[in-house]
Amino acid sequence: MKKLIPLFALLFLVSTLPLLSGCGKPAETAQNLGPDESILAMLNGVNNQEMEAVWNFLPASYQQDVNSIAHDFASKMDPEMYNGTFETGQRLAKILKDKKEYILKNQMLQNLPVPPEKVSEFWDPTTNIISALVNSDLSSLDKLKSFDGGKFLSTTGNQLAKNLVAISDLIPQKDEEASFSEKLKQTKVTVVTSEGDTATIKIEAPGEEPKEEQMVKVEGKWIPKNLADNWQTKMDDVRKQLAELTPEKVTAQKEQTLAALKQVNETLAKLESAKSEEEFNNTLSPIIAPVAMFAPMLMMQLGQPMMGGPASPTLGENKPADPNEIVTIVIEQKLTSTEQDPIIEQILLSVDDSDQVNIVPMAEGETTIFKISPVADVEAFAKKIKFGKPAKVDAKKRSITVELDK
Repeated sequence: MKKLIPLFALLFLVSTLPLLSGCGKPAETAQNLGPDESILAMLNGVNNQEMEAVWNFLPASYQQDVNSIAHDFASKMDPEMYNGTFETGQRLAKILKDKKEYILKNQMLQNLPVPPEKVSEFWDPTTNIISALVNSDLSSLDKLKSFDGGKFLSTTGNQLAKNLVAISDLIPQKDEEASFSEKLKQTKVTVVTSEGDTATIKIEAPGEEPKEEQMVKVEGKWIPKNLADNWQTKMDDVRKQLAELTPEKVTAQKEQTLAALKQVNETLAKLESAKSEEEFNNTLSPIIAPVAMFAPMLMMQLGQPMMGGPASPTLGENKPADPNEIVTIVIEQKLTSTEQDPIIEQILLSVDDSDQVNIVPMAEGETTIFKISPVADVEAFAKKIKFGKPAKVDAKKRSITVELDK
């Protein structure tokens, strides 16, 4: 099932803008809207991927607060360190786009417990998001010194929204459940009470409980009272953090940051100059090996399907694996993927429901382990193992050490 951020969270999206924005379109664009119209204008803007609507939602002084914070950060940060980070990001984004075919054929990625076609579907919108960010007005301190939040949100913001919607559309959802876009379209906002500069609105969206929201008028614009009450505190916190960003602290980080960037750029140069798919992936595989090792366990904890279960029906569900239903099989040998396959097949024969089992193979030095769930009775499961001899069964730790048949 597709899990979405509740629609009402959009009301507080603007609280993240201190990290993103500067100055936008004239405030008059939302100046004469009522409390219900103000919320609907923002939601419609988001739905139409016109993200400047979020910026126009803010009162003028809030926009000015964000301007000064963005500009102050740009004046304090070291150009070589900051610009260098984004330049490296730009090189990475270009490789992700230009070498997509090579990367998707990498054996490490092929062995992940996600169908290759699913990885391919998510690839373009994900790399588009990375590319949009690293090539945006955030990408250099000179740009940041004159950053325009309205321009950023109407250009880069719209690109990000478009690709996030594309990713959302790829995630399976329950039958008859409205998509995020449809929820926005069908949302109703009505005024419950209104007196002077305060009001209460009711927001009704498909599949969600109706919610009442207190609104206040600030500088001619209606915004959530919670946002108005907390804005100054958030701004003070950010300014305090900026005040602590002294030249000494920046300099102390510079050497280590530049050394790391140099190492990354050397690797990127090898990937860029690779003359063949084989040469490219010989360089790439050692880099992504740690990711490939930990990805299965991460996915298992997020409730994603592993081997032996259907991929698409449960992709995207946010149900963590219960630690009390996970059993660990330990084999004190380093096994290749080919050697692991028959063991996985035997494990599938040992469980009660092979369509629901999760199996995560992992290598730890010279040891291979398999995390299997759900398994209720460790000792009963151990008796079903046919591919080797259970040499040690620890029901308390939920682990089984197996000596393979020779």
